[in-house]
Amino acid sequence: MLIVMVAAVLLVVSLVRRVYFQSQLEQKAKYNFSPVLGGMILLGFLSPLMREFGRSLIFLMTMSALVILTFIAGRNGLTEHGVLLPKLLTKILDFQNILKVNLKPLDIDQQSDVVVATFVEKKTQRQYALVFEMSLNELMSFLKSKLPSEAQIET
Repeated sequence: MLIVMVAAVLLVVSLVRRVYFQSQLEQKAKYNFSPVLGGMILLGFLSPLMREFGRSLIFLMTMSALVILTFIAGRNGLTEHGVLLPKLLTKILDFQNILKVNLKPLDIDQQSDVVVATFVEKKTQRQYALVFEMSLNELMSFLKSKLPSEAQIET
C-alpha cells in the first residue's frame, strides 16, 4: 500500500505542475498523442489491481490522477523558462540546457504553416520533437529571444 501512496503523491504533484505549466505556455505545440497511448497501456496493466485495491480511496485517487494526466499530458509547448515536454510525469527542458534546435517546415497545405522543432538536450544529447502551427520565422524569433547564445538553431 505504501507504493500506491507514493505513486498517488507523485501523480497528483505531476498533475498540479502540468496544469500550472500549461497555463504558462507562450507558444502551444500541436497535441501529442503518445502520452495518451502510454497512459492507456499503463492503465491496462494496472487494471487487475482493481480487484485487490478497488475500495481504497488512495488507489482510486491514483487511478483518477493517472487518467487525467494521460489526457492532459499531450498539450505541450514553450514557456518562459523552457520546453514543456510530452511526458506523463511533467518535465520542463530549461532553455539553458538546450544544445541545439532543428527546425523543419512541413508543406502540408496552403492554409497553415507547420514546423517540426527538435530540441537536443546538452547533457544527454536526447532529442525531443514538438510540432507547431506557426511560421518558421515566428518560431525562430521566439527561440532566439529565449535560447542562450551558444545554442544553435538549424533550419
